[in-house]
Formats: sequence, structure tokens, C-alpha cells
Amino acid sequence: MKKVSTLIRIMIGTVAFLCLVWVNLDTAFNAGRVLGIIVFSAVIAVCVFWRRFCTLVKQIWGRVIGKIALLFFTAAICACVAVSVIFSVNMLRFMEVPVEDARAVLVLGCQVKGEQPSRMLQGRLNAALEILNSYSDAVCVVSGGRGNGEDISEAEAMRRYLEENGISADRIIIEDDSYSTRENIKRTSEILKEKGLSDGIVIVTNEFHQYRAELYARKNGLSVGHHSSRTNPPALASYWLREWLALLSAVLVG
Repeated sequence: MKKVSTLIRIMIGTVAFLCLVWVNLDTAFNAGRVLGIIVFSAVIAVCVFWRRFCTLVKQIWGRVIGKIALLFFTAAICACVAVSVIFSVNMLRFMEVPVEDARAVLVLGCQVKGEQPSRMLQGRLNAALEILNSYSDAVCVVSGGRGNGEDISEAEAMRRYLEENGISADRIIIEDDSYSTRENIKRTSEILKEKGLSDGIVIVTNEFHQYRAELYARKNGLSVGHHSSRTNPPALASYWLREWLALLSAVLVG
């Protein structure tokens, strides 16, 4: 039994170590990377110092306040794991949701470097081109304001990229007053409804981002499909974890 327990700890610790390495492959320092470092480092520490951890738990359990704290802590961990699994399942579900007839394509904004789309934004635009080239009558809404370090708005950078790649200007609608996913979709929904469009809409963004986009689309009365740009694998882990935090905020705050 002791050998089995040791083997399980080695397996869990190895997986946690590999996840820790993966989450640090992304050069960007974001909330997801911080969360990954904290969680996976904690799991590794517990696996390595298992006996000391068990001794500490027994000492804490010996007091009434300790029992309450441990029960609360265990329940909180179980709740976090459950929520993370639910979020991840739904993030996978909404990565690709085709529509029968695309009437409008909504491209959600992302970082612009100076006047050029970042690698992630280029990926979204290339994914949007796939839909726009397949449905020649579909319009495209590019949504995103001008953030810190950006010389032009994200919407303007997207417009230029799409035109350079063969999409005519009369098919592109600019929405450049939004600074979050919630604002992207709220303002875009108003534009689309003015044009009589509330279905046949395809949201284009990265795969990890689609479920949150779906939640906001529902709140704004839009029936949407999803077509995703694939995130660079080294960056996916940190963005996936960051998205859990963003989804929690979306569910609790709106």
C-alpha cells in the first residue's frame, strides 16, 4: 500500500511539474500564469513533503477551530476543481459551433503592436477570412478600441488587415468604442440589431475565449455560432487558466 501511495504521489507530482513548465512557456506575464505557478507549485510541494504535510494536518485537526478551517479549505478546493472542470468542458463545447448561413462575422479585438495586429489577433483575422471568403454576402464587424501601447484602435488595425487580404470596405463595420469582451458584444449587438441581424452570426476569437463570448451573446439576445483561431500551444495553458478567472467574473458580476 505504501508503494502504491508513493507511486501515485510521483505521478501527480510529475504531471504538476509538466504543467508548471507548460504554463511558464508563455513569455507574457498574466493572471493565468500566476495562478498556474501557485497551484502547480503547491501540488508539487505537497507531493514532495507529504509526510510533513500529513503531520501538519493532524496537528491542525486536533483543534476545533482547526477542524472547521480544514473542512472549509477542503470544500473550497473541491468547489474550485468542480468549477474549473465545468468551465473547461464548456470552453471545449463552444470552440466550434457552425451556422447554416453566416450573415455576419464578429471578430473580437486583441492586442495591437503599434499599428500592426499581434500574432494572436492575426490568427483571429485569418480565421475570419475563412468565413468571409466562404460567405461572400456576410458583413464583418471588427470590434475593439485603442488600448495602452496601441497607435490605432484594434478595430482599425483589423479593418486594414482584412482589406489588404481582399475583403471590400463596404463589408466591414468598425466598432472602436469597446475595451472588454462584454463591451465588444454589447455594442456590436446594438449595431447588428439595427441592421436586422440577430442570428446567423459567427463569433471569431481564440478557442479559450469562445465560451465567455457565448455567455455575453446570450445576454444580449444574439444567436451565434463560433469559429476559432488556434492559440500557439506554448501560450495556451496560461490563457486557459486566465480564462477561468474571467469566466468566474462574468458569471458572478456579469
